[in-house]
Amino acid sequence: MSKNHSSNSVHRQRQKQDNIAAIPDLSHLNASPLKITLPEHHHVLKLYLVGCGGNGSWLAPHLVRLVRFLRETRQIKIVLTFIDPDVVELKNVFRQNFAEAEVGGCKAELLALRYSAVWGQEIQVRATSFAKEMVQLEYGDLGVIIGCVDNAAARRTIADTLDQSTRQRGDDGLPRLWWLDAGNGLDTGQVLFGAARNLRQLQHAFPYYPDQSFCVNLPAPDLQHPDLLHVQSPETTGIQPSPNNISCAEQLLAGDQSPSINVMVANIAATYLWRLFTDPKGLTMFATYCNLNVMSTRSRFITPDAIARTLGKTSKMFKTHKRD
Repeated sequence: MSKNHSSNSVHRQRQKQDNIAAIPDLSHLNASPLKITLPEHHHVLKLYLVGCGGNGSWLAPHLVRLVRFLRETRQIKIVLTFIDPDVVELKNVFRQNFAEAEVGGCKAELLALRYSAVWGQEIQVRATSFAKEMVQLEYGDLGVIIGCVDNAAARRTIADTLDQSTRQRGDDGLPRLWWLDAGNGLDTGQVLFGAARNLRQLQHAFPYYPDQSFCVNLPAPDLQHPDLLHVQSPETTGIQPSPNNISCAEQLLAGDQSPSINVMVANIAATYLWRLFTDPKGLTMFATYCNLNVMSTRSRFITPDAIARTLGKTSKMFKTHKRD
């Protein structure tokens, strides 16, 4: 899980969009904030960082800082878990958030040791591959799986975990488990956020539709880009291949891998979490794409039309609110 890649179709879509003449996009002016219910009293916010390599290692310090902030300012009980079975290799230190002295150590354990000491925060560690049994939400808890993985199999496990959580909704009907997916190619990346695995779960995403006062659900990353669950990383499928089909770290040494794409994607993912949990305005986007080749960043904002277009539908997919 140390090398993070998007699927071929996601990459092609980004490239195609970047080649289209720029059209003013004012959808952010009409964006609806996402409404979530934060845990109260003895309930817990559970954050799972799945993958501590390219993107995950740079996102780790953001997460610990966020946890410290929420505990001190909101008095929220939080459990933060780092999950990754991989160990640091010498080639990783040029692209990931590790030093040469850490070569041979478990990535999840090293990051947890480093940042728990710096911030005085407890971090749980699972030095193994992610399994849906790791996500245990009690009634009233809220969970976010932060996926920084590089393969379809790992994303399928995360998606299956979301399916499992649909039976754990609260009395308010809001999702209790969300998925933030951070992936990248050689010089492109995307951050996707959502919880709904199918269209039925999105019918009442805007409770007062056609009014857009707020939104309560978003399409999960795999519903936005289904190929994420089917296409393997470039190193196993030949997507964006180098002449010798070498690893990302080796591509960086050869000058083919952007040395800053992982940091860029991690910063975008961190911004999603800060806006979700701390910004009074709330989170107003559900997908962000970056391309360092042309230095562009583009987001999809939370509106009925934008969500419907992403799914190949129209805004008629949302149920009209019936007033008394």
